[in-house]
Amino acid sequence: MQKKIKLRRKMKKYFGPGFLLLSMLLAFLMILNKPSAAVEEKEIKIPYVKTMMLLPQIVNAQISSQGFIKPRSELNLLSQLNARVDWVSEKMEEGSSFNLGDTLIRLDPRDYELALITADANVLNAEVNLEREKAESDLASKEWKRVGGGIGTALALRKPQLAQAKATLEAARANLERAKRDLDRATFIAPFNGRVRSKNTDIGSTVFLGTLLGNIYSTEYFEVQLPIADQDVNFTGLDFNGLQIPDEKQLQVSFNLGGQKVNGKVIRAEAEVDPKTRMLSVVASISKNEDEGKNLILVGQYTQAMISGTKVNEVFVIPRTNIRNESLWVVDSNMELMNRPVNVLRYENEYALVNEGIEKGDRLLLSRLSSLINGQKVTYSID
Repeated sequence: MQKKIKLRRKMKKYFGPGFLLLSMLLAFLMILNKPSAAVEEKEIKIPYVKTMMLLPQIVNAQISSQGFIKPRSELNLLSQLNARVDWVSEKMEEGSSFNLGDTLIRLDPRDYELALITADANVLNAEVNLEREKAESDLASKEWKRVGGGIGTALALRKPQLAQAKATLEAARANLERAKRDLDRATFIAPFNGRVRSKNTDIGSTVFLGTLLGNIYSTEYFEVQLPIADQDVNFTGLDFNGLQIPDEKQLQVSFNLGGQKVNGKVIRAEAEVDPKTRMLSVVASISKNEDEGKNLILVGQYTQAMISGTKVNEVFVIPRTNIRNESLWVVDSNMELMNRPVNVLRYENEYALVNEGIEKGDRLLLSRLSSLINGQKVTYSID
């Protein structure tokens, strides 16, 4: 027990001052390393933004519409004779193509060939008869003068017989022309390059005057009726009178056919409101040559169209997404954000045409900021 007490006394004797000295040293070091109460100044950051220079432009109003393609020229093949169908071309099948001058259908021509021969003979007989009557009339006139009878009567000079002979010849000639036409009508020849929509007869069928034999249409030119919204009518610059538009005033049209662009022209502005759409319409024409042989133009096909309308002067073309409640955010000449109320002349797909509210030196704000405050300072690169 006494040994333990002596041991504690010795430890206190040797380590006591050391602990005190160590404690003082640690306290001193802590005081040296204590952070100073320096005042941190808040750095004001000016956001960097993307902008777009706003410059007035002259643009053509772009008018969107849509419609279905139809042929410009379409023809019902109607029989003008009573006859039997003698021959039908293999091109006269639904969907088949044919060329200008191809024979499509032929009726039995024999009766009409005989009628033509008869009519030709009747003309020859009438001509001979007329010459005979002329000779008889001349002879009668000479005889009358020879006997000194003075002015002869019409009957004595055979004038009625001569007039009848002339009339007979005219009638014979008319019958000959009719016979030629009837023979021509027995053959149906394609009046254009085209395609068969329907076939309504076949070899051996008996047809009568007015019988429908088929329907064909031209593949040279096509038309699309395009309805025009009320707000777009004034931007066409057209008179909706139903008349053909002169070439120099025809509007350009771009059609989307199977993802490819095909050009056309507005050739007519209809004078009446369409009963289905309750809108005025224009008619655009597409030439087969416009698809460069790709066969993109198909009758009955739906297509979207963009019409290039009248010129619009001094407007700003703004992305539609930047317009909010008829206003937009700009960076002005002082490099400050400003919310400008604007007048939107018209919307065109992804863009808006603005004609009022933008000032010289304004740049359109393109960046998205967490908050937008009028007068807020920003910075941007000068492009």
